[in-house]
Amino acid sequence: MKQVEARSDADDEHLQIQVPGVTKRDLGQRALDAREPIRMIVLRALQAYGVKVPPEAISDRRKRS
Repeated sequence: MKQVEARSDADDEHLQIQVPGVTKRDLGQRALDAREPIRMIVLRALQAYGVKVPPEAISDRRKRS
């Protein structure tokens, strides 16, 4: 059985940016369409651009009930 390493949010750092309103709305719509947080959409885009993003960082951290 393969053991999965738990990811620590302690490794995460805050990054605050300002984007044009149209960009934020488009990100929001894409997140709604994909049923994923904007964070995942942005991390995938950064990864596609060549920025190092650990695969385990691209996950939905929202609590599900």
